[in-house]
Amino acid sequence: MKKKKFVLLAIMAMTVLMLPGCEEDEYVLNIENGKFVVLEEPYKHPYASDITIKAVIFVEGESLPHRDRLITQYCISGHIPSGYNAGDTVAVRAKIEEIYPKGPTFLVADNVTVYKIKDIERIK
Repeated sequence: MKKKKFVLLAIMAMTVLMLPGCEEDEYVLNIENGKFVVLEEPYKHPYASDITIKAVIFVEGESLPHRDRLITQYCISGHIPSGYNAGDTVAVRAKIEEIYPKGPTFLVADNVTVYKIKDIERIK
C-alpha cells in the first residue's frame, strides 16, 4: 500500500514539475536566419505603454509579402545584448519569447506581438 502511494505521489510531482516547462516553450520561437535591426529611436508599444520596442528581427520566407518575398517582423523589447548598437543590422540566429500579448487573443493588439531575446548569436 505504501509503495502504491509513493509511486502515485512521484507521478503527480513529476507532472506538476513538467507543466510550467511545457507552457514556457509554447511562447518561444527559434529563428535560424534573421536580420536583427537595433532601432536608433526606440518607441512605445501602441497598446501597452509600459513596453518599449527597441529592435526588430526580420525573417524572410514567412508571412508578409514584400517585393515578391515573404517577410515576417518580430518586435523586440527588453535587454539588447552588448555588441549590438543602435543602427546595427546583423544576420542572426535567435531564440525569442513572446511577452505581449501572451497567447491567443482577439484584441486589436493582436497584430503588435512583442518578444524578448532569450538567446542570440551572429551568423557570418
